[in-house]
Amino acid sequence: MIATRNRREELRRTLGKLFELQPAADEILICADGCTDGTSEMVRQGFPSCILLENDSARGSVLSRDRLLRAASGDIVLSLDDDSYPLDRDFFAKLQHVFDQHADAAVITFPELRDDGASAGPTKLPSSPAHLVSAYPNCAAAMRRETYLRLDGYPIFFEHAYEEPDYALQCYAAGYTVCFDPRLIIRHRYLGSQNGNTLHRYPLNARNELWSVLMRCPFPYLIPVALFRIWRQFRYACSKGPAWAIREPIWWWSAFLGIPTCLRHRSPIEWRIYYAWMKLARQPLSSESQLLEKTKTAA
Repeated sequence: MIATRNRREELRRTLGKLFELQPAADEILICADGCTDGTSEMVRQGFPSCILLENDSARGSVLSRDRLLRAASGDIVLSLDDDSYPLDRDFFAKLQHVFDQHADAAVITFPELRDDGASAGPTKLPSSPAHLVSAYPNCAAAMRRETYLRLDGYPIFFEHAYEEPDYALQCYAAGYTVCFDPRLIIRHRYLGSQNGNTLHRYPLNARNELWSVLMRCPFPYLIPVALFRIWRQFRYACSKGPAWAIREPIWWWSAFLGIPTCLRHRSPIEWRIYYAWMKLARQPLSSESQLLEKTKTAA
């Protein structure tokens, strides 16, 4: 599945790569999110076998991916960006084998190979061992669709960003895992500041992180965790310079306006699981048994 907005040529190149894979995907689903650059026409004319969903107006990548997951028919759905694709020609044959070996995994993420040869992080290299993670990127992950439909799924009101950590938390709360496996590599034509956590996208990520806390964190821990998230985001913005710092109240106000929606969707998770999930971001674990030990210490 691929969610895209006004990146016709990037998508064309990616689809060309996907159609080179053997065996082929059972289906390729694309959601054109309010595209105005001819993306939909390109898909219909150049790749008519793809399943095309269209949002009449831009609704955001989170809603688009939710639509795609619900429209898919496969047991396992590979999530890509319009500029990412598998490097292994027999990727889909190997993917089933990887999932068979991670029986408890709801999501498996893979190394990203970017334009400069770098990966997404020092613990997510092709040489890194497999381990549990607190989040995953939708540009390089595969998901069990049945599990997604069983859980709350992506909060579509997030619009963009932070749906992956929120869903990972849901998975751990339901007894599933989210893991990194180094054996399959995703090529990501990453454009750095154009695609990264820019000044434009940062407020969405900060806002949605706080919204996730409001929905998932149990009382009485919600208050200190929420305050910590706000302080951490403010510290990060200050480290980027005055142009970032002076914009902080914008996302604070946006987050405040969304509190009623978050409370309507509130589904708190046991603190021992929430705490163990938070620790995963800094202390990757290699097995579910290690995670269970962490939850005991937090109980």
